[in-house]
Amino acid sequence: MIKNIFLFGLALVISVSVFAQKNKKEAASTPATSPADFNSYFSPVKWRSIGPFRGGRSVASTGVVGDINSYYMGTTGGGLWKTEDMGLSWKNISDGFFKTGSVGAVAVAESDPNVVYVGMGEHAVRGVMTHHGDGVYKSTDAGKTWKKIGLDLTQHIARIAIHPKDPNIVFVAAQGALYEHSTDRGVFKSTDGGTTWNKVLYVDDKTGCVELSMDMNNPRILYAAMTEYGRLPWKVISGGPTSGMYKSTDGGETWKKIQKGLPTELGKMAVAVCRSNSERVYALIESDSDKEKGGLFVSNNAGENWSRVTNDHRLLQRAWYYIELFTDPKNDNTIYVMSAPALRSEDGGKTWENLSGTHGDFHDLWINPNDPRNMVISNDGGAGISVNYGKTWSTQDNMPTAQFYRINVDNTFPYQIYAGQQDNSSVVIKSRELGGGGITTASWTSSAGGESAFLAFNPDDPRYVMGGSYQGTIEVIDTKAHAGTNVMPAPIQYLGMDAKDIKYRYNWNAPIIWSKHEPNAFYHGSQLLLKTTDMGVTWKEVSPDLTRNEKSKQGKGGGPYTNEAVGAENYGTL
Repeated sequence: MIKNIFLFGLALVISVSVFAQKNKKEAASTPATSPADFNSYFSPVKWRSIGPFRGGRSVASTGVVGDINSYYMGTTGGGLWKTEDMGLSWKNISDGFFKTGSVGAVAVAESDPNVVYVGMGEHAVRGVMTHHGDGVYKSTDAGKTWKKIGLDLTQHIARIAIHPKDPNIVFVAAQGALYEHSTDRGVFKSTDGGTTWNKVLYVDDKTGCVELSMDMNNPRILYAAMTEYGRLPWKVISGGPTSGMYKSTDGGETWKKIQKGLPTELGKMAVAVCRSNSERVYALIESDSDKEKGGLFVSNNAGENWSRVTNDHRLLQRAWYYIELFTDPKNDNTIYVMSAPALRSEDGGKTWENLSGTHGDFHDLWINPNDPRNMVISNDGGAGISVNYGKTWSTQDNMPTAQFYRINVDNTFPYQIYAGQQDNSSVVIKSRELGGGGITTASWTSSAGGESAFLAFNPDDPRYVMGGSYQGTIEVIDTKAHAGTNVMPAPIQYLGMDAKDIKYRYNWNAPIIWSKHEPNAFYHGSQLLLKTTDMGVTWKEVSPDLTRNEKSKQGKGGGPYTNEAVGAENYGTL
């Protein structure tokens, strides 16, 4: 019997081997099939917007001189939008023209409102949401059509400055590539409307132009803030010895470094020359925080000498994400700083008040040169328009420009979509309304966790939803009881700690998944894989450290000046 079984097994092995060899020869002689064309499957399907209609991050917006109703908003993921009714409605005007969706700068020529320049690639570069751009686009019909006009490899553009009398003379402040050294950075100039470009200010392959300010009374005079910058996967680089403030008096042909009274250690910077008084120039400078070197500086002789007005930390916090400075075109004592709040000073920077009424995390401001009560502001919730000096603003809940980190769906009918929105809550939204009328604000609500949430649940019974946030915090909600609670594998306040000292290292987007193989099982990723089967009351480590655990990459999140979001964005995680 054993002998027969052995012979049968041997025959089976030989048969399988012969069959495998035969298939191998046939496969070799058969031409490889081309990959499936998935476009053919989805070509009958039409896109439809399901919202939610609340704005996403914008770092560039502008108004139009002479037309108080029209404004442009550049988004960091959805291209360029325009309103012609003072923000009552917004329309995308870049789809079909732009090849990338992240806008870093937008400017309209004061002498010809039909001429609009857009620089691609957001300049407030986050470690988790930033996308590069592909150069500069131009419209000569107020945004109806667009033409690509070069500077493809600049990747991140911080500002565009147009000559007030000649729309063909334009300057571009290019930060340059974020994750590599590149010579495609600095200040570029065109005198023929973007047909050709000259690089007129360049320091080296790691130092980009983060801000550019033109003297609108004498456009031959320009100020440029050049900062050594970039990102490593574990660190943001915020300045260095090649950073400097520069001035040109001949239309950008030559530049002089201006330093007297400024710190020698320079990180992220902003500069703004006053339209109401060209002799007065303001500079906001990140520097050595331990020695209290940074702050707001002013020059009363066109940049020759500087003195510090204040080192108020509100103006400098999380410098690489903020530090944007603007001056009132009619009053050189009224200045604005875009930061976590938007701040205004009416006494030259000595005291400050908050501008409220929009979203938060502010990145850009345009002030009407003819009427400073009229402005448009950009922040992580989109763009807001004011005609009363910032007392009230247009809504940001009418633009479907939100950035979502990821999506999940359940198996209910109609099914629901779950996602975490950057700098907002997580959301759950119905895929359709059965009663007619379409999807409205009543079709969606917030869900578990925060902006960066992975949302995990049993798709067949999504009563309990587990949603994450940064630093390992997790919220569990009971959708039937309309209640929730917070859970955490290790209830420790990680903020401010180096990654090497943290028990569990979490990414901003720390993964959470539900297991279909075991009832009530959820997994959460730090540097280890963690598991709970009781809705987060207890957790068990079910893996060793699955990362390289490189201690040299677990220090401060930035340097030499910015310490980027310590405890929130760590390297060496799942």
